[in-house]
Amino acid sequence: GIDGLRLDAVKHISFSFYKELLQKVRAELGTDIPAVGEYWNTDLGRLLYYLDEVNQEMSLFDVALHYNFFNASQAGRDYDLRQIFDNTLVRERPEHAVTFVDNHDTQFGQSLQSFVSDWFKPFAYAMILLRAEGVPCVFYTDYYGNPAQNRPLVPNLGKLIKLRCKYAYGDQTDYFDDPHVIGWVRTGDSEHPDSGLAVVLSNAEGGSKRMFMGRECAGESFYDALSVFQEPVCIDQEGFGDFPTAERNLSVWVRKNALEDLIVNE
Repeated sequence: GIDGLRLDAVKHISFSFYKELLQKVRAELGTDIPAVGEYWNTDLGRLLYYLDEVNQEMSLFDVALHYNFFNASQAGRDYDLRQIFDNTLVRERPEHAVTFVDNHDTQFGQSLQSFVSDWFKPFAYAMILLRAEGVPCVFYTDYYGNPAQNRPLVPNLGKLIKLRCKYAYGDQTDYFDDPHVIGWVRTGDSEHPDSGLAVVLSNAEGGSKRMFMGRECAGESFYDALSVFQEPVCIDQEGFGDFPTAERNLSVWVRKNALEDLIVNE
């Protein structure tokens, strides 16, 4: 009855064991169940070597990306957001990357304490949930909060999950051309009604991105699903829109029907 495997501390166990184990488990179950290993190392070369040695039989948690998020949250406006995916598994081997923001080991007081600062967490979740690459993993404490440590839940995390499930589809184009304001678009597809979105975020002053949604969107209005902005963005005749974001903030722009669906089902 299992749906997948999470393998702990894989760097302490031989390559051949897990390679053979996963092959036998899948043969016994008659299905190609997913597996993810925790290899706690920021050295991308080691993660890639491990994947090669186990013949790509599993994915790995993207520890390098977690530390990029942590460092960005500590540095604030001094961090160059254009580098947020540098030297990460999700960039080099996206089909074998499980992306995450935090986990039980990175919490305050734990041996691998590196908890991403609260102000940056919505940015980080947008970057793992609303992009095409990687398989995202949401931390229980971020979704539900943790009263024992007086930890709040991450604002809008439930909404970001819904946005991924229903609207984050189609081709992706990145606009990582500014150290403080970055964005990307997903153009949507025919299989998911009203899909497609534009994401813009800033770790300093507010700004905007002129981004291409497609000529077929000309004249259409997009609305901020996170309610930072009330006025819509209208797509021009060339298929571009000027999508803003506020200071140290995140906005996700969606079609009107998508916005209404999110409001009704919030």
